[in-house]
Amino acid sequence: MKNNIKFYYPAGNETALVLGDGGEFYNGDFKALNDEILGSFSGVEQVGFLKDVELKMAGGEICFNALRCAGKYFLDKFGVDKIDVILNDKSYECGVKSPFFIKKHDESLYQKYKNDDMIYLKAPLEYDFKTINKNEFLCDLKDIVHVIYTKKIDFKDENELKNYAYEYLKNANLLDRKAAGFMYLDDDNLHPVVWVKDIKTLFYESACGSGSFASFVYKKEILGQTFVALKQPSSEYLFLEKDDDFVIISSFIKELDKR
Repeated sequence: MKNNIKFYYPAGNETALVLGDGGEFYNGDFKALNDEILGSFSGVEQVGFLKDVELKMAGGEICFNALRCAGKYFLDKFGVDKIDVILNDKSYECGVKSPFFIKKHDESLYQKYKNDDMIYLKAPLEYDFKTINKNEFLCDLKDIVHVIYTKKIDFKDENELKNYAYEYLKNANLLDRKAAGFMYLDDDNLHPVVWVKDIKTLFYESACGSGSFASFVYKKEILGQTFVALKQPSSEYLFLEKDDDFVIISSFIKELDKR
């Protein structure tokens, strides 16, 4: 099985992809293999399953970082600069772009990433957004729902924030959703905690693509921003930019060798 797994590092969010055999998905218990991989490979935070140009997550959730990893795998496999990848019956454009677009927004971040190809995802601006109060917002993407929380939280470590997030999601009756995230957004610093129901995982993630998308929606709806560079717990950045009725989500992605 190990030879059929690829490991990626999308802005710090270590991801394992199980490659399909002969164009078919892994024929087994997704949760069991998910648990085995998480237990065997330190640092891996999520597991996706591939066939042809389709991705499935172990918990059936939306995961934009895993989707971009799948995009990178297929881009490399077919030697192309752009490809459509399917997740939960929707097709998403993934591709390679130059980091030069960062330069007009932030020179220092451009210098940080100027030698890295950006792997992008073109995600439609489809969501339900609700203001709970001046510090709390809800962004529902159907297969995952995110709370964006902007009130100052003092926490000493990630376990304390995870406990805070879990209690919040529990009290908000969101634990029965397929997946739910608590996005503590401190200006442009994102602290993401994600719960996935079917596989019963609660991670303080090193980076979160769908949570960054939800945070961008908040920035767009409430603050009128059309470009955001979100610093992830990994200290890497995800870049989000409005493009007509889409958001372009970009970061570098490197392949890892998890021996």
